[in-house]
Amino acid sequence: MKQTLQEEIGDDIAADLDEVLAHAEKIANSNEYLSIVEIMLILAARNEVLLYDISKWGEHTGIASKATFSRVKSALEDAGLIETEKVPVDIGRPRLRLIATDELVTADLKTLSTEIRSPL
Repeated sequence: MKQTLQEEIGDDIAADLDEVLAHAEKIANSNEYLSIVEIMLILAARNEVLLYDISKWGEHTGIASKATFSRVKSALEDAGLIETEKVPVDIGRPRLRLIATDELVTADLKTLSTEIRSPL
């Protein structure tokens, strides 16, 4: 999973995921925790990845469907945790770039779930 993330999306998001996974036990022991889709979208927003790319990767690896990624993205947007900007493409509809809000940019990945409450 991490290898395909690194190959398809990039080194920075793969490194962020490594840091989150290194503290997974501590995160799992907290009362509030984020779903894997929420975590991946937050990491994608911190690295300004396209929603299309992360949801395609997530569906390909069996994490969740593109529709689930889209639904969770909307919940994170409604909660004010991420923003999006349209990125034009040659053919078809513009793609959405995920952008982290200040709260996410400054959040410590080691304690991500305790700092950020799940909007779901």
